Amino acid sequence: RGLPGSEMCIRVRRSAWRAGEVPALYQRDPAWSQALYGGDAFGVTGCGPTCLAMAYVALTGKSDLSPADAGALSERMGCASSDGTAWDFMTEGAAQLGLTAEELPADEPSVRRALVAGRPVICSMGPGDFTSTGHFIVLAGIDEHGRLEIRDPNSPERTAQTWDFDTVLRQCRNLWAYSAA
Repeated sequence: RGLPGSEMCIRVRRSAWRAGEVPALYQRDPAWSQALYGGDAFGVTGCGPTCLAMAYVALTGKSDLSPADAGALSERMGCASSDGTAWDFMTEGAAQLGLTAEELPADEPSVRRALVAGRPVICSMGPGDFTSTGHFIVLAGIDEHGRLEIRDPNSPERTAQTWDFDTVLRQCRNLWAYSAA
């Protein structure tokens, strides 16, 4: 679950999805926001599958998995609830998609190594800048100033900013780095 975000939604056409680039996908995209997920609207609870879809696209370059498709997989696996997505989906769901997930400690050197190696990192966030309850975001890269580039599936505004490592990592409950299996 994320904070109610802006109604602004930027749609990235599937034809623009590329290997090596984490697309900015949003759970509130009208293409899937009204689908049911965990007993609620995907636009409310679908941050986890949206993040896993972003990692999948970045690592495979394929456009065959939308956030709604990832949500359907999470539902089939029993990982979706009205509270959002179970952490198991971040590893077991990834495996179903042909990805390998590695849990990371919430420290800058570990995250920096993963990102420099081209491995997107999904973070389960606790209360703070991104949520009041719980939320998933993707760490997509590091800019030329050493700040994190993120993809927040609930906020084009937060996605447009860069973030310092300490701000993000102190709010993380868990992190997973991904690679193609």
